[in-house]
Order: sequence, then structure tokens, then C-alpha cells
Amino acid sequence: MAGVAAAFSRAAAGGSGRCAGWEDHMIQDAQLETARLFVRPFEDEDVDALVDLFADPDVRRYVDDGRALSRADAALWVRNSRRNLRLHGYGTGAVVERPSGRLIGWAGMARPDEGGEELIYGLARPFWNRGLGRELLAALVDFATERGIDPLRATVHPDNKASIALLERQGFRRRSRAEAADANDLLFERQADPSASMVAAPSR
Repeated sequence: MAGVAAAFSRAAAGGSGRCAGWEDHMIQDAQLETARLFVRPFEDEDVDALVDLFADPDVRRYVDDGRALSRADAALWVRNSRRNLRLHGYGTGAVVERPSGRLIGWAGMARPDEGGEELIYGLARPFWNRGLGRELLAALVDFATERGIDPLRATVHPDNKASIALLERQGFRRRSRAEAADANDLLFERQADPSASMVAAPSR
């Protein structure tokens, strides 16, 4: 899985500000689509699909505490993610395969309490190793860059080597582990201005 570590609860965090009409125009205006995928706002009907997605221990291995997602928590994620789209103009949503229309993952921007937009995404296991994670991550980075989201952060479990490699190929650089909200995660950051990049974190 190309799962960039951030708990779904972070994606559900609220905040201030408003961008009217975002839910109606997320795909058309945001252009958050790729050759094989697109991202749309979560719908109430997605709850069961999210529960099924997180039933796979490999999918949830590096997400939050690695536990399965209850139906109540999935419903909360859907409601709060839709609220964030209204409040902030961006948030997390469903990753859908073309042309089947099947929900195969989640993706978007979370707003952790400690500040700074954080990129999160994950895909169902049958869709790993097909270049879809790279395709999706590139679209998310372009989305953030076009909207002036800078710096862009991502947290990842140190054992999730595939996600670390994807992030580094997209220009993310590791920050100090201590700066991550979860001490077990690594914090990566991508800045639009490379000259403002941070000093590399010491190796462990």
C-alpha cells in the first residue's frame, strides 16, 4: 500500500474558513484526476466500502494504530471530511477507479492540530504495484502546488519503505522524527522553493 501515515481522525479535524460550492466542483475545478483514477468527495454510501477497505490488515498496517475501522468511525470520517471540504476548500475524499466507478482508496489533505497541511492517501491491496500510488501522489502534489499549499507535509511509518520512496521521488525531504505528531512516524516535507529546504535529518 502507498499509505502516507496520518490517522483518518486527522483528516476529520475541523477548522475555520469557507470555500462555498466546493463539494459540487471538487473534480471539475480541482482537476484532481489522473489517467486511471479520480478523487471525489466522500458520500454516505462509501461507509461500508471504507470498512471493507480497512478490514485488510495489510491496508491498515501503517495507518494510525493499525486497527480495523468501525462503521461508526467510517461514518464520522465521511461526515467530517465533507465538512472540511466546505470549510477549507479541500480535504480528503474517495479514490475511484476509472471506468468501473469502484472506490479503491482515500486521498487528500488533512489538517493536523499541530498545523500545516498533510497529504494522506491509501489504496486497496489489489491495486498496489501498478503505478497507481505514484500517479495519485503526483496529482496530489500538483493540486497542492496550484493552490499555494507550501510547505506540504506527509508522515509515514519508518517501515513503510514503498511510501518513503514515492515521497522522495516527488521531492519530499525528511524532517526530524521529533517533529512528527506521532513519535513512531517520520515527517517528510516538500517546499515549492528548494532554496528554503531544511537541513537533512540525521540518519539513524
